[in-house]
This record gives sequence, C-alpha cells and structure tokens, in this order.
Amino acid sequence: MRFRLLATAALLAACAGAPARPALEADDLRELRSQLQAQSAVIAQQQRRIEELEVKLAALAARTQAAPTHAAPARVEPRPPLKTVKVGGRLRRSDRLNPVEHAPRLPSTVELRDPDPDALARLETDSTVAREFVADHTWAEAVRKLNEGHHAEAEADLLAFAAAYPQHSAADNALYLAGLVREVRGDCGGALQLFEAVPVKYPAGDAVPQAQLERGRCLRILGRKGEAKSVLNQLSEEHPQAPESAHSRQLLQGL
Repeated sequence: MRFRLLATAALLAACAGAPARPALEADDLRELRSQLQAQSAVIAQQQRRIEELEVKLAALAARTQAAPTHAAPARVEPRPPLKTVKVGGRLRRSDRLNPVEHAPRLPSTVELRDPDPDALARLETDSTVAREFVADHTWAEAVRKLNEGHHAEAEADLLAFAAAYPQHSAADNALYLAGLVREVRGDCGGALQLFEAVPVKYPAGDAVPQAQLERGRCLRILGRKGEAKSVLNQLSEEHPQAPESAHSRQLLQGL
C-alpha cells in the first residue's frame, strides 16, 4: 500500500548492517528487498486519496464559513463505513528474477501535509470523513517512522494502526510490514505470528500472497521444513498467477 516502498531504504539499511546469519541466505535478503520495492503504483494511489480528502476538508470548511450563524446545520448524507475492499487491487509485477534492478526510482521521503486544525474542528457535520482522514495520516506517520529508521516505534505504530482501523484498506499491509520489520531483525518467530494473521483476518487482502511467502521463508529459517513446504505449496495453488508463487517454487527447491 501507500508508503510501503518508502520503507525500503530504512529496512534495507538494517539488512546491510545486520550481522550475517547462516540461516538467512543472500537470496532471502534479495527477496525481502524485492517485496519492499514493488509498490510504487499503490503509493501514488494512496497519496491521491489523501489529496481528495484534503479537498473535501477545504470544501466543508468553506461551507461552514459561508453559512449564516442562525441557520440550522445542514443534514449530511450518511457515508458508508470504511471499506474492506482493497483500493486499486494488487500491484502486479513482471515475473523476473531480480525486479529490484528495474524498480522505479522514487523520492526517499514524501512531504506529509498535516490537516488544518481549524478545518478539522469544523468537521462535526461529517465525522466519517474526519475519521478516514485521521486514519490515513496515522498510517503515514507509522511508515514515516519506519522510513527514518525508528523500527521499534514503527512496528508498534503499525500494529496499533491495524488494531484501531481494522477495516482500513491498509490494515493487512500494516500487519505485513510489521512482520517484515521483525523478520529483518531476525525475529522470525514473532514475524510468523503476524504473517499467519494476514490471511486469517484479510483473506481477500492484497498482502496475502506476500505474507504467505514470508511465512514459508520464516518456517524454513526456523527449521520447520515440512510446514514450510505446505505453506509454499498452498501459495502456488491459491495464487498461481502471483509473482510470489514463482518465488515460492524457488524456495521449495531448497527444501
């Protein structure tokens, strides 16, 4: 989802600086980098979502200022709850051995425009818009911390975001990213819990194939080869067209 690519620099720095572990092969590190560098289109889509919400905020503020003080507040049409449908669907990547070499270059940072406090204060007539706006900025702040290398804080914020906004379109990605943070620092046991939670809580989420791939990788690193084979085979059967399925077959060859 949005800003997942921007976490690449921070997590890759952690990969480069971490002591070598025999169980975590160079191919595994390359696969982790690949997972973090393939989300540019979704990032742009989520940025457009924030811009659209800012336009709504400005329009609501303008209507509030223009309305007479004695006029009764206008009725606002009820809005649907936060959707579980993934915005834009999964990002498809071409099936190549090293997608990192061809990944688009993006800025290492994105300027986050904070909402106008006065505009937010006037959003009493449309609390759903305000909640969506706050959720988007909460997600952005968590990824910003990840981007800046504050991995422990980012992990905590990503998990808190997924708990506070379970219906947000980035909730499954928050769990997946938090799992990657744990995996990169060598905590495959803790990462495994989060990767397993993604398909259970969000079976239609676009992070499911990625979480399943990393779940299989962690099981292999932990020496649970039988379970790793089962998970990786399941990934290939349920998502045969996903790029992660090709990676799962490569991992299966080493089991």
